[in-house]
Amino acid sequence: MKVFALAVGDRTRASSRLRVWDHLDWLRTQGHTVRAEHAMPVGAQKITPAVAWWILSRWPGWVWSLLWADRVLIQECLLLAPVLWLKRLGTRRQVLFDFSDPVDTIGQGLRNRLQRLGFGLTTGHADHVMVENKSYLDDLRRRGLAASQFYGPVDAERYGQAAAQVQAGKPAGGPLRIGWTGSPGTLSFITPLFPALDTLAQRHAITLMLIGVQSVPYTFRHLQVDLVPWTEAGEFEQVPTFDLGLFALDESPKSARRGAGKLFVYMASGVPFIATDRGIAHDLMAESGLGFGVPTPADWGAVLERAIGDTAGRAHMSTAGRQYAMAHMSYQRYRQVLSADLRL
Repeated sequence: MKVFALAVGDRTRASSRLRVWDHLDWLRTQGHTVRAEHAMPVGAQKITPAVAWWILSRWPGWVWSLLWADRVLIQECLLLAPVLWLKRLGTRRQVLFDFSDPVDTIGQGLRNRLQRLGFGLTTGHADHVMVENKSYLDDLRRRGLAASQFYGPVDAERYGQAAAQVQAGKPAGGPLRIGWTGSPGTLSFITPLFPALDTLAQRHAITLMLIGVQSVPYTFRHLQVDLVPWTEAGEFEQVPTFDLGLFALDESPKSARRGAGKLFVYMASGVPFIATDRGIAHDLMAESGLGFGVPTPADWGAVLERAIGDTAGRAHMSTAGRQYAMAHMSYQRYRQVLSADLRL
């Protein structure tokens, strides 16, 4: 079959890499002919005139690829919404729309209205919708749409191998490493935790490693902080060195519908984690029985203290997390689901 994949970002964007780019070679090995494009320029964070022109110049090519394909995978991109009815022309195309970020709530004012319109058109024209956050399922099925849910995916096998190497060479003793991986755009979720972490460093031998940021808007007095540039290979090497991973959400309605890519990476890497107990993190912790849940923002200090002291609990989560990720979030499992949803 001819498969066209339109990802919102290039392979440096985490969700696009995990849900599109890492699977293209596998599709080719299954005998499919594959075309792939990304909808946003590399490094673009917002729509500027230059970005708009970049998109407009490529949009006709995306439409042509839609007409060329037998199967279409659209990841978090709403730009083909006005022409998805073209799937009915000629070959009966199967269109799968996949998203982990809450793409229906981006922006304010006119942009938000356009996002919601595009979201409604895209999901309505798709033959199947795949979501990461289960909170969308009831809404989609209420509209009579075929929808499924998948956590991740994550390259659980590769992270597991990296974790085994880290554990084999890890020296006994030393400070406990609390870690986070993300980008400057998501750093704001954990910055409210910095004062509590700095206070804990007065009583515990801990360090903080932040992957993907170059600076932080806080001056630490007690906590040693290591800022590490993000690279794809480096994430596999660095995340398994965490003794405890951080995942925080704010109180906004949008956060309750966010994805949780960091949690999946932590679990696959054998990293016990502490997470805000709401949204997708709540669902995942309830289903897996893993994680240190934080009921309210005021509870972060107490739960961090408990997690630091619970050596046995963290050891259990390390092993069980890797097992859960392999069984439920692995690339192998995702490809099975993707093949079924796209009718490959």
